[in-house]
Amino acid sequence: MATQTQAPVKPGSENQLYILQQGIVEDAPGGVPAHLSFGVLSTVPDPVNPGDINFALKAPTGFAFTGWLSWAYHDVNTLQAKGNLKTTQGTLGDGGRMLTFTHNPYLSTNQECIGYAAQVTAVDGATPGRYTDGELRVGMATPVKLKGRVLDPDED
Repeated sequence: MATQTQAPVKPGSENQLYILQQGIVEDAPGGVPAHLSFGVLSTVPDPVNPGDINFALKAPTGFAFTGWLSWAYHDVNTLQAKGNLKTTQGTLGDGGRMLTFTHNPYLSTNQECIGYAAQVTAVDGATPGRYTDGELRVGMATPVKLKGRVLDPDED
């Protein structure tokens, strides 16, 4: 059986990643949990291996994380999954508004990406509307704004 070798860890190489929220999460208070999705892609053709780094997510106003998250590798061109979905529990803070976890977003080429999904719910009493005050920090990379829309309870 052949084993895949990874490029050496290069601290700070997360700055070679393009990080984005995929869609806008929507949920109504009391509704079924939703997924706040984000992707990580490489901006260079060479492997990117920052090693295990901290991911810190701040939910948009009106939302709280449940702690569950998952990720899988995908082909950039077809978006087909290239590997098994991995699921884990992150660490919650600030009443569920913060979620942190450690992961190595290793990408062997710029032809693959990692799709992440963090489970969230609209909190009881949240005012319906669109909120853009969430944030995603991946190591030392530039932070990404996270957006969400709290729906009226009858919209869910």
